[in-house]
Amino acid sequence: MDNLRTLVLFRVITITGQVITIAFVHGHLEIPLPLFPLAGGIGFLTLFNLATWLRLGFPQPVYDGELFAQIVVDVAVFTLLIYFTGGIMNPFIGMYVLPLAVSAVMLRRSYTWGIAAITAACYLLLVFSYVPLMSANFEPLHHLGLHEIGEAISLAITIPLVMYFVIKITTTLREHQRLLAQAKENELNNERIVQLGAFAAGAAHELGTPLSTMAVVVKELQGRWHKSPELLDELHIISDQLQICKGTLSNLLASAGRTRMDGGGKLALDEFLKSVVENFRSMRAKIEVTCRWDGALPAPEIVADQSLRQALMNLLNNAADASPEQIEVEGRWDEQELCIRISDRGQGILPEAADKIGKLGFTTKPPGEGHGVGLMLSATIIRRFGGSINISNQPGCGACTEVRLPLAPILVSADS
Repeated sequence: MDNLRTLVLFRVITITGQVITIAFVHGHLEIPLPLFPLAGGIGFLTLFNLATWLRLGFPQPVYDGELFAQIVVDVAVFTLLIYFTGGIMNPFIGMYVLPLAVSAVMLRRSYTWGIAAITAACYLLLVFSYVPLMSANFEPLHHLGLHEIGEAISLAITIPLVMYFVIKITTTLREHQRLLAQAKENELNNERIVQLGAFAAGAAHELGTPLSTMAVVVKELQGRWHKSPELLDELHIISDQLQICKGTLSNLLASAGRTRMDGGGKLALDEFLKSVVENFRSMRAKIEVTCRWDGALPAPEIVADQSLRQALMNLLNNAADASPEQIEVEGRWDEQELCIRISDRGQGILPEAADKIGKLGFTTKPPGEGHGVGLMLSATIIRRFGGSINISNQPGCGACTEVRLPLAPILVSADS
């Protein structure tokens, strides 16, 4: 589609140049030209270009055959104009190189050779058959010194157009290569996540029994040490953490194989955010969490997706690891988008780590304390909902993780 769009722009420039040239030669130089066939050719090309521009609005892909036909029309109309304006004696005959350059960049080799053959045939036709271009006094134009001037103008037009076109196509190819590399990286990440999911499901089955055993032991210890309030408080914390672990594993097993992990049904957006923070507080009780919510009330209802909840929990835990005493959470929403900012008071993102953040296996934590999985999983989940994650350093100290998420994919529809 980009190639066809470039052809439309290229053709607009060509038509404009043809009209200006004919007006200058016929009006200023007073060289008689067959205006009727010239106007017919340019008019047809203008209508054809308009139809091509309308074609850009259709979703059907553009194949090489269609581009080939487009370039053939350009060659045919150009041959018609040259035929009525001196044939091979026309100084603009060298502009045949333009469709050749275009086809060489856009089309496969077979189509490019086809354009070359058609162009060569048209040139040979003009060698033997054309309408001579004469001055008002019926003198050959090359005697008037205008042929050299025309060749100079032709080169001045052709060279910039070829350079512009090649540069534009090269830029497009580089962008396509970048997108292809990004798609391959995303595909690789998705494959790794599938593997992690398989391992996680197996681990969930295996961890269920030891967690249950630990819960029984803690309950027995609470009965034995009921006279020691300090120890009971510690045992209560262990019991709560065990319940959180068991709940996480239950959600993991219950949601295996499902596209949408509702994990709680419908919730108002502000209530969903508060529940995530409260769950985090129960896990990291010693960390002070400052929250600010800003948005129209009542907040819209969303599906409390368990994967989204887990993604936010991963980001909160990362911030807490960097800043074990205090983190700040700010949530803002409007009718279209939710923005969440998680700020810590850690050392921030080091320059050498900026390009590696979020890739599987990379972590800024000490050995044995991180595996480089949490942020990558969070980014993948957020992207699945059409959102994005950006991590940057804050003025002063610490880092800020900003999550932008469109509300449309998680809003509760009227049919729900």
